Amino acid sequence: MNVIINGQDYTASEGESVLDAASMHGISIPTLCNYAEHENGVCRMCMVEIEGSPKLVPACSTDVKEKIRVRTDTERVENYRRTLIGLYMKEHGNHPPGQEEKCTLHEYASAYGVEQHRKVELIAAKDDSHTAISYDPSLCIGCRKCLIACNLDQNNDVISLVGRGHAVKIGFDNDIPMGSSSCTSCGACVDACPTGAIIEKDWEPANRTVVTTCPYCAVGCQIEYGITDDRIVWARGIKGLGVNDGKLCIKGKFGYGFEKSGDRLVRPLIRRGGVSRKPLDGRKIEEFFREATWDEALDLLAEKIRNTGDKYGKDSIAGVASDRSTNEDIYAFQKFMRAAVKTDNLDQSATLCHSPSAAMLSWSLGAGASTNPIHDVLNSRTIMVVGSNTDRSHPVISAYLKKAGKDGAFLIVVDPRNIELARRADLFLQIRPGTDVVLFSAMARYILENDLVDKNYVEKYSEGFSEYSQSVGSFNLLDAEDITGIPAEKIEMAARIYALSKPSSIFWTLGITEHENGSDNVSSLVNLAILTGNIGIPGGGLNPIRGQNNVQGGADVGGFPGSLPGYQELLDPLVRSKFEKKWKTHIPLNAGLKSTEMIQEALAGKIRLMYLSGENSIRSHPNSSEVAEAFQKLDFLAVQDIFLNETAEYADLVLPAASSFEQYGTFTNTERRVQLVRPLFTPPGEARADWEIYADLSGRLGYDLGFNDSGDIMREISDLVPSWKGISHERLEKGGLQWPVPSTESPGTLILHRNGALRGRSRFRPVSWQPKESGEYPYVLITGRSREHYHTATMTSRSSVLAAVSKAPAIEMNRGDMAREGLKEGDKIKVESPNGKLAAEVRSNDNLQPGVMFTTFHYAGLRANILTSSTLDPITKTPAYKDTRVRITR
Repeated sequence: MNVIINGQDYTASEGESVLDAASMHGISIPTLCNYAEHENGVCRMCMVEIEGSPKLVPACSTDVKEKIRVRTDTERVENYRRTLIGLYMKEHGNHPPGQEEKCTLHEYASAYGVEQHRKVELIAAKDDSHTAISYDPSLCIGCRKCLIACNLDQNNDVISLVGRGHAVKIGFDNDIPMGSSSCTSCGACVDACPTGAIIEKDWEPANRTVVTTCPYCAVGCQIEYGITDDRIVWARGIKGLGVNDGKLCIKGKFGYGFEKSGDRLVRPLIRRGGVSRKPLDGRKIEEFFREATWDEALDLLAEKIRNTGDKYGKDSIAGVASDRSTNEDIYAFQKFMRAAVKTDNLDQSATLCHSPSAAMLSWSLGAGASTNPIHDVLNSRTIMVVGSNTDRSHPVISAYLKKAGKDGAFLIVVDPRNIELARRADLFLQIRPGTDVVLFSAMARYILENDLVDKNYVEKYSEGFSEYSQSVGSFNLLDAEDITGIPAEKIEMAARIYALSKPSSIFWTLGITEHENGSDNVSSLVNLAILTGNIGIPGGGLNPIRGQNNVQGGADVGGFPGSLPGYQELLDPLVRSKFEKKWKTHIPLNAGLKSTEMIQEALAGKIRLMYLSGENSIRSHPNSSEVAEAFQKLDFLAVQDIFLNETAEYADLVLPAASSFEQYGTFTNTERRVQLVRPLFTPPGEARADWEIYADLSGRLGYDLGFNDSGDIMREISDLVPSWKGISHERLEKGGLQWPVPSTESPGTLILHRNGALRGRSRFRPVSWQPKESGEYPYVLITGRSREHYHTATMTSRSSVLAAVSKAPAIEMNRGDMAREGLKEGDKIKVESPNGKLAAEVRSNDNLQPGVMFTTFHYAGLRANILTSSTLDPITKTPAYKDTRVRITR
């Protein structure tokens, strides 16, 4: 429709506010309380004149109409604003030096010539109890934006208004100090506050800003970083930008600082002659390594690769890439391994986490990725979250899940622990670890027996139904109750609601995949979705929430054995011919080893040289003692990383890599969205981008990768991968794209498998279950994440805020189990498994079932993977981190 603002004609959309319409056309109307998509209207700063109205009206709550005439700059409007600003300033306290720039009210006062008056009466004392955030009530104007940010946007429900009349203020968990509250440190209130009443303690103005993709989990949040004197001084989300729409978690908000850490690797290091491979144990790096030039380092590695291949065969060499690297880096890595080294022994970290998800989704549907976008959960009527402590591991996705629940979706949570999300669920199924197949197969049998199947979908779009329906016949509700510990009536309720209250979506993480039968666990979920027709529809779908920032992209671009970029089969003659023609060389004829298999083959003496890029295997792989033994048996170990981590301590050669803050490229998030990564800084010292190192090394082996910059790599990916054909750095500057993007005109694909699976028909996959004997180990140990740390904490432990907020590592137990063992809070215990033992402090946690323990795997002081088993899922070779049998010893 047409609107007239300040005498000029503009267009606007029906239902749009005057404030938004003006902003869209670059017309600024002052506001202090406006929060996108949420009505507020508290500050009254945005008053404007509307022709025909005797009074000024608020632009934020007045919708445009055809030919409406708006004046934002009359003398009457200006005088009103000046008076209102003056009233606010009389009640406004003084900012600490340098922080006035964070105050929009202060900015308006300067613009309108209003002087600041010192506030005489303080409502309450300043709250500095939080590690990183300060709240000064004297600067608060009661705009309520922090309430909206916390309760309606992040859906954490921590902030409320307390007090009455003139003494009203915001409170945390009603009215306790912020640092003692359930605040998740997401910083949404900080970013929303227009006056600096809630602010980062160390905030300072930035000289420049850069928007890039978060380097942590696979949500792929877009973050604006403020930079001063070549260092990050703040981070914030931006409303309307990216999948996070301004939301962040504690890692996104405060997880910087590692990039400028004093212990960054800045030069190549070579192990000193005669010094054996072993941990530094606090000794100086110089005792173990000497600095080298890049030429010396790469010549050495090229020589070792060449000699090892000649002596033992090309398949005696193996490499692992980092899923913290860009798509361009990982593509260059797999091309280097296949075209230059001539082996398919290459992998990335998906083997340790979501390989069962990718493999089983691909087998049943034709694509190893989430089917629906994250935002689409707001269209679901039923949501089932399985084996995912989403509040801790993916807080931004949790915000959408909680919002969907508030908006009326039925939330089912399945987890061995009574996690935060479970306490918001409509139905919580507290399952015994390792019994998922039983639960979901019993649900399927109930759906079959009660005629709740989506017959149209099954008949038209699926195959294997008869064999599958027979396979679930042995899973009845009463047996399922006995095995899973979930009452039969709850299983029945879950089955009915999931099947009938459609569309229904399923979200899961590593609580499903990191088991000996992880592939069967995933298939049991996929089978349910096929059975009920919850595939290829808005609000439905199957959504494995990926862990690392680019673990999806690493697989997409060919970073695992047997699969060339775009999930094109290595053994397919037509595929091989296409790649060999493009790469102008022959590539391996046999599928290689997964990373967990590499360790076993190194122990057996068959893998002689390993090249690890950004993979801290000593901490991340199961049975850490066995991993260390494998590394000691190698003829040569090369490690490429940004820090000298525990794995690098065993290396013969260490190469300094650039972090994602120092590169231009792309990450792919959990919903298949390819997004740009932009550099904030140049790499420190002599550190280099991963792809540059691979290209240089490849040239020394006599093969030219053919890349001069990351743009060359992306162009080659789009040339060889049909689902990425329409993706380019230039297009991504305008925003992310979800593959498949089959052409340069394609907007991408939000929902996969519409009108049937990509493979043609959805395939049911029968599954089975066998009980796991406990023997002499009565407890089940589950490993997982904390909110403030990521993976092996290589980066997060070097963030001052994250390190300060995190608790000391401990083994958590049910209080009843502690009493039976005669343990008190904080006692030191020894925990033993068939693979190893460790000593740790014990902490009570009544969210755990009896017989279940929990700990994180982030901390050097509690290396949980000493205990975990080398037993793997037989299909994907994924470890069983979520089901380790242990006992307490004295």
